[in-house]
Amino acid sequence: MSDHGCAKMEMYCLERARLEPRARGRWIAQAERWHELARARRAWRLPNGPLQQAMVADPEAAPRRQQG
Repeated sequence: MSDHGCAKMEMYCLERARLEPRARGRWIAQAERWHELARARRAWRLPNGPLQQAMVADPEAAPRRQQG
């Protein structure tokens, strides 16, 4: 699902939380899950995301630890 789709689902869940006060907690939790999924997907695609930072094409270009 795209980021836009995740955002739509998050908004849907928030609307349901407003319309169904008895099940508000469940809908808020679902909205938070959709929000986190969208955030994780954006982080994964960033050019300097966690995976890209860990992968270095040239081992000589990798930061070196200081010995001592």
